[in-house]
Amino acid sequence: MLRWLFKPALGPEQHDLRVNLVANIIDGGFYALTMAMVSNQTVLPIFVKRMGGSNVHVGLLPVLWTFAFNFPGIFVASLIRHYPRKKPVFLRTALVQRLTWALLGFFALLVVGRVSSDVALLTFFILYAVAAVAGSINMPIWFDLIAKITPTELRGRLFAARNVMGGILGVFGGWIVVWTLDAIRYPLNFALLIMLGVAAAMISYVALLRLREEPDDLPREQIEPRAYFLSLPGILRRNRDFRNFLISDALLIAATMAGAFYAVNAIEKFSLSDASAGTFTIVMTSATIVGNLLFGYVGDHRGHKLNLVLSGGVTAAAAVVALAARTPTVYLVVFVGSALQVALSGISRLTIVAELCPEEERMTYVALTNMITAPFVLFGILGGWIANSYGYDAVFVVAAILAAASAVWLGAKVTDPRKKAVV
Repeated sequence: MLRWLFKPALGPEQHDLRVNLVANIIDGGFYALTMAMVSNQTVLPIFVKRMGGSNVHVGLLPVLWTFAFNFPGIFVASLIRHYPRKKPVFLRTALVQRLTWALLGFFALLVVGRVSSDVALLTFFILYAVAAVAGSINMPIWFDLIAKITPTELRGRLFAARNVMGGILGVFGGWIVVWTLDAIRYPLNFALLIMLGVAAAMISYVALLRLREEPDDLPREQIEPRAYFLSLPGILRRNRDFRNFLISDALLIAATMAGAFYAVNAIEKFSLSDASAGTFTIVMTSATIVGNLLFGYVGDHRGHKLNLVLSGGVTAAAAVVALAARTPTVYLVVFVGSALQVALSGISRLTIVAELCPEEERMTYVALTNMITAPFVLFGILGGWIANSYGYDAVFVVAAILAAASAVWLGAKVTDPRKKAVV
């Protein structure tokens, strides 16, 4: 199966590459299972609402996650970019990341329901931000390591395979969400979901222990932090395609503000139960499986720019369907569109960054991407204000316009790095 998926690049002599691919796929699958059980789009918004949160609190979920998950990475890159081996420090940060989710589980178990809603919400968002920051510390190291040990022509299919396994396990996770939210009383149901997510994340961690890494051939020179940060604006001045990619990425991140409101809108619009979050999760993970099988191949053979243009397109389409849907069945198309956007971005967003930059600057480019585009998640707070003032439909209109602009800008302003390589 593995050799067929990565044919013809994976020969019988490439044992270390096969081990790395298998470990990466298992990690991706079980980490996605974690994210299915603590989904930012289907589970946590309902948890926040049950704690007494408003639409602004719901809109704050993607804001805190994206901002805290992305912004601190540039400081990590400045400190460890010269390390010849990334795996040891990666494993330490990955463990911390998982332990912070365990704190959220204990919070849901021991605090929620015993304090006022204001205290519960404040505590939740503090712990949630800590979990995101822990992920930010880990993420640039992880991507640099994965890009280092995976040939360029296999990266799209690797991320697709990770996401396909994640989609399969995510369907299982969706059924767990349905049963848990329906059969177990609040707040124990949410506490159980978070702790089950931590257990899945620890399985992914065991797989990461199997990764094999050779030291860099040419260790990178350590740069004094002040000089390193002063060099960052020069990257933006020199690399026009990277600069235009960042504009498109920022627009798309702003457009995803609608994602936090889809589940809440559907439940209120059609008078559904909280357990419907599990059905939404199943639909999203099923669409993820199909999308990754297709778009991983497209990314490797047609380039990741095409995937990202499609990502903007399906994001706009999901928002339009949310506006027009008149039945719960039709509304499920919204979650299909959201899932395809996540799949496309997961396969191609950072992968195209790795192709737009020199290999020795990969970690810096990835961290810089996240630092620059992260502030645009503040549109999530704006989305909460728009929802309170004008309703969910107004949020979806703004999101559709932003997503369409992202696709058009990327298509017109960024040269596909694959075409540059051919030239």
